[in-house]
Parts: sequence; C-alpha cells; structure tokens
Amino acid sequence: MNYRPLGKTGLSVSSISFGTVSLGVDYGIAAPDEFGRPDSREAIRLLEEAFTLGINLFDTAPAYGESELLLGEVLGARKEAIFASKVIIPPGLAGELQLRRHIEKSLQATLTNLRRDHLDLLQIHNATLQLLNDSPVTKILTDMQKSGAVRFLGASVYSEAEATAALAAGAYDALQVPFNILDQRMAERVFQAATAAGVAVICRSALLKGVLSPKAQWLPEELRELRERVNQLISLFGITHNDLPSYALRFCLSQPQISTVLAGARTLTELRKAICSADEYALPARLLAAAADLTLTDEKLWNPSFWPIQ
Repeated sequence: MNYRPLGKTGLSVSSISFGTVSLGVDYGIAAPDEFGRPDSREAIRLLEEAFTLGINLFDTAPAYGESELLLGEVLGARKEAIFASKVIIPPGLAGELQLRRHIEKSLQATLTNLRRDHLDLLQIHNATLQLLNDSPVTKILTDMQKSGAVRFLGASVYSEAEATAALAAGAYDALQVPFNILDQRMAERVFQAATAAGVAVICRSALLKGVLSPKAQWLPEELRELRERVNQLISLFGITHNDLPSYALRFCLSQPQISTVLAGARTLTELRKAICSADEYALPARLLAAAADLTLTDEKLWNPSFWPIQ
C-alpha cells in the first residue's frame, strides 16, 4: 500500500481508503447476485482485511446505516485506524444555539458508535453554499476542534462553487469531492486551489456508484447514455468491463493532488482488487489525455441523486 499526506494535517493516509456506505445501506446498481449490503459477519471480515492489507483511513457517516457501529466494533480500539465521519445539517435549524446542540449530539452519537473519545476528521455532509457562507456551522465546528473533540475538519461537497466556498472559509483541512473518469469537473481549479491552500482532497465516487464497473451492463434504459459513454471508454482504453474498476481507480490515483481515493467494497474480492489498483502504475499520459473527452456535462448523468436507482 502506498501512503500520501492528508494535506497539511501531518497524517499519512493510504492512497486507497475504505468508504463504508455499502456496509450499511443497499447502494449502487442492481446487478444479478451483486446487490445489497453484506451481512454483519462479512462486513466485519471486510474491515479486518482492509486494515490488515494497509488501509488506514475509513470514511463513514450517521446516514450509512450500521457502518459506524461496525467500524467501532472492529477497529475502534486500533488507534492506527483513522476515522472520518460526518454531520448532517437538516434544513430548518435556526440560530447558533440550536445548530450547536444538534452538531454536539450528532458527534457524541458518532463517538459512541466508533468507541472513540475524539474523531480524527469531522465533515459536513453535503455542505451547501448556504451552510458554508451564511451559517454559524463553521464557527461551531472550529470551536469543537479547539475543544479536542475533533482533530480536523472537512466538507463533503458536490459542486465547484461549494468546494470554492469551503476553501475560502479557511477552516477546513480536507475537502471530499466527487471525481472520476466521467466527472472531471474538480480537476483544474479545485484541485489546484486545494493544493495551494494545503487542504487535502479526498476523492469519492471513483466508480460513479458502480457505473465504472461490470455493473454498467445492468444500467436501466433511462441511463442508456451512461452505458454508451462507458462503452466508449472501454473502446478507447482497449479494455473489458472487468477491467473498469481498476482503470477507474488508477485514473483517480494518477492525480497527484488527491490524498486518497475512497473505494467501497461489498466482497473480499472487490476489496482486494481495489487495493491491488493502488500498487499499479499511474495511467499513461496518452490515456489520461484521451479521457478528458469523456467527462460528462449533464448533471443528470454525473449526479446519482438524479438517477432512477438507489
């Protein structure tokens, strides 16, 4: 396993990290016999194997079902394991006191689940422009960091505008962004600005919810444009559907500004293949250049929240 600095935090993290959403909720494309979260016994095996093979950053969230509880059970006592979780700020909360109580309650539940007395990285889940620009949330999180309850702060965003706002706030140590072969919006301006500010870039959606995997063959008809784009990618790279996950991860790992790439896994085979990708060479420059023409411009395609699947 290769390791990279997590921005200017002083932490060194595995280039492939473990995204736990698929351990707690049914997530992705409903391919035959390849859908649904693993049972608790298999989930425990996945976390143990990931840690044994060198993954040291585990990303979770209260919204990910039992993922926090599973992480705490398996790795809560392993201080070498770096835990990143999130706080959801629901609409309608008004005033600093109400927001502070909500965030403190959420964090305490997370710490209890993870069996920790402090959290390595607390991220705003789906950080909007309103939360970043017109809310006391950043101040509250900074206060919690000063108290020692949280070591570092992050923002999980969807758009370039949100990423820019998080960087401008000057309080966040990490930025979690969607990035993959078909969605390269963040590559030019956001990555450069984050690197200049010493802010870590955590890459999520590297497989675009399973589109950049053999499961693309089972995309519903409403997403045929995505399926066609994947076929173009396969033809351009001269690969098969089975090669897609490795190439997708290597594409992200080829970006030097990225600190770590989140890889979800629901089986040991998927996990081991993802880790093997971290040991492969970066994609050749000619493939990286060719991939620039594959990026999507229609948000209804690159944003899974618009898809007719979970």
